[in-house]
Amino acid sequence: MRKSLLALAALAIVRALPAFGQFAPGFVTNSSYWNDGKAEFNIYDARIVRYGQPRQTEVLHILVREPFDLKQMVKPDNWQRPNVIQVLKMNQILHIPTGIYVYQQMHSNFWRADNARLAKFSLTSNDSCGNAYKEARRGGEVFAYQWHTYWDGMAEGREKVRLPPNGFFYDELPLRVRTIDFSKGSGDFAIQLAPTIINSKKDNLVWKPAKVHFESTNRAIYVTVEHAVGTDRFMLGREFPHLLREWAAADGSRLTLKRSLKIDYWNYHNLGDRKRALLNSLPARPD
Repeated sequence: MRKSLLALAALAIVRALPAFGQFAPGFVTNSSYWNDGKAEFNIYDARIVRYGQPRQTEVLHILVREPFDLKQMVKPDNWQRPNVIQVLKMNQILHIPTGIYVYQQMHSNFWRADNARLAKFSLTSNDSCGNAYKEARRGGEVFAYQWHTYWDGMAEGREKVRLPPNGFFYDELPLRVRTIDFSKGSGDFAIQLAPTIINSKKDNLVWKPAKVHFESTNRAIYVTVEHAVGTDRFMLGREFPHLLREWAAADGSRLTLKRSLKIDYWNYHNLGDRKRALLNSLPARPD
């Protein structure tokens, strides 16, 4: 009887623990790195697969800490008003040529800076055929997901999806793999993973088991994520901030880091400012 009670107590403690697996919150909550008034602006040479063929392009990953109004779920003009917190925002920006036309997509994640929990994600997508917009807002362990697309039977709608214990979205992975606890040289852990939403159609948000493996070497950190669709392979910088240097996705897409800047990019919007930014801003130190 006593053993049974102890086992139940242990199970209750495990269920009460934050469901991060070995994705630790410290990287997202690190104020010394993210509170410098600048963004991490990463430029990738990329081959993105569309219609079964790789398309050569450039992809941007932009990470920045900013205020977030929990009532409106947007960046507020007045940062001092109630219900304003800090988030780490990541924008994945894709501009993909496909024959005579182009895909233009941006996916945004918003993680709370106090606990690294995903608060919201959104996607805009157009492919020269039509526009699509998707968004999910978190309330407890439930996401209110809505969509607006140009596809028949998917014009618009909304549903609530429950986040399972240790559950994550595929489109979080470029940041999440950098948050692993690398204090051990290697390791494995299990998560639940939902599919990517970077497409123009309504999604079926179902979480399936995935396995994460990481291994540190003198040169880099290698992370693999085995999931329902295949295996994604990531190469990270050996030292903090563990920049994402290469990403080989299960669908055949591949990103290779070309340049990483820490910069107030919103002040670089004039003609010639791209060249100025690349000349005047030092790339992140190679690991």
